[in-house]
Amino acid sequence: MNDDLKIVIVIDSTLGIGLSANRAAVLATGLTAHVPNMIGPDINTKDGKTLLGITQIPIPILASRSDTSFLSLANRSEGLGCKVILFLTRAQGLRSYDEYMDSVSQVNFDELDIDAIAIYGDTKAVTKITGNLPTLR
Repeated sequence: MNDDLKIVIVIDSTLGIGLSANRAAVLATGLTAHVPNMIGPDINTKDGKTLLGITQIPIPILASRSDTSFLSLANRSEGLGCKVILFLTRAQGLRSYDEYMDSVSQVNFDELDIDAIAIYGDTKAVTKITGNLPTLR
């Protein structure tokens, strides 16, 4: 993995632990399709057991502040050349990905109900955008 690249996930600090964990899991799995070499190779133990590969880089999970705008985070991230993956509140209540796609296609980007975001890009850019956010606790 390139040390000049960084990933962070920012989650709405008002969500409970279960919803926060769900969003982190969904965003992290989504990242694997967009971040080259994110997952390391399988590893063999001394006694021959194979452990499947996991992410090769840390993924800090950060909490939003009361004044955090997820739309602003997304726009600033894209403006600095970062990739973003969004989690929309509406996804929690829909029964299928088709319903989700239909729902999203009915609104403008600036009307999205974002409550979590994964940001991937240049370390300096990601830190500039999220450096003042606390770790989710």
